[in-house]
Amino acid sequence: MHPTPLYAVTMQEAAASGDLKRMKEICHQAEEHLKQAGDVSAALQVLKVEIAKLEK
Repeated sequence: MHPTPLYAVTMQEAAASGDLKRMKEICHQAEEHLKQAGDVSAALQVLKVEIAKLEK
């Protein structure tokens, strides 16, 4: 298994492919990515708040 960029289109194409092995590989990669990245959306919100503070 080789790393694949986890863009939405990658996951959509895997889902549409009907290739169960490919779908499971992409699913596993996405789960591993989330484990490593943590809650990116929460970190993004903190960053936006800090940007807004500095822009005032």
